[in-house]
Amino acid sequence: MNLAPIVGVVLAGGKGSRLGRSKAGLRLPGSQAEESGPTLVDWAVARLAAIDRLGEVVIAAGNAGIKAASTDRHTPVSFETDGPGSGPAAGVLGAARARPGRHLLVLACDLPLVPVDLLGDLAASKADLAPAATDPGDPRSMNPTCALWTPPALERLAARVEEGDNRLYPLTRCAGLRVEPVDAGRFGDPQDVLLNVNTAADWKRALKLIEPADRLQ
Repeated sequence: MNLAPIVGVVLAGGKGSRLGRSKAGLRLPGSQAEESGPTLVDWAVARLAAIDRLGEVVIAAGNAGIKAASTDRHTPVSFETDGPGSGPAAGVLGAARARPGRHLLVLACDLPLVPVDLLGDLAASKADLAPAATDPGDPRSMNPTCALWTPPALERLAARVEEGDNRLYPLTRCAGLRVEPVDAGRFGDPQDVLLNVNTAADWKRALKLIEPADRLQ
């Protein structure tokens, strides 16, 4: 049983080409009309920091040059360079290289509606790879950018990247790994819970659905 604190990993290196701007810099509304709320990166950091077994948060931002605010719990927050490969795989492997042998609770910053309770269930999983899923029976619905990654899964990912495959999704169907998805539908409409902000329309929808920025439910 792994008793070491889990490392939270915020994936924040995406360029947001379909959105027309970096997702990491998108800012939520504040609790008061005249206030600005947290960026999507700060929002992701705060949700990860709310997990009891989590000891620190690492931000995988590539070359985005972003900053992050401190957390209410004073959880250590740091930045790490990308590992091998590209895209989310490089961010995950960079964190794995910097924190060898640790369990990584990964959350992409462009998933602003993932609740803390869902992250808590991911953190409690005993699987090699535990992704959130809109339909736990369908591997295609599993989201490895909102998932608990353990060393066996990280080793498989590193091997695939070395072979030239930077995709995370094939790991959800890897016969050599114990993959146990967590049902996002237990926390609301799964399509909302795992809403991925890729376009301006997605962002507009997220702003209508998200809790006030000063609440972590």
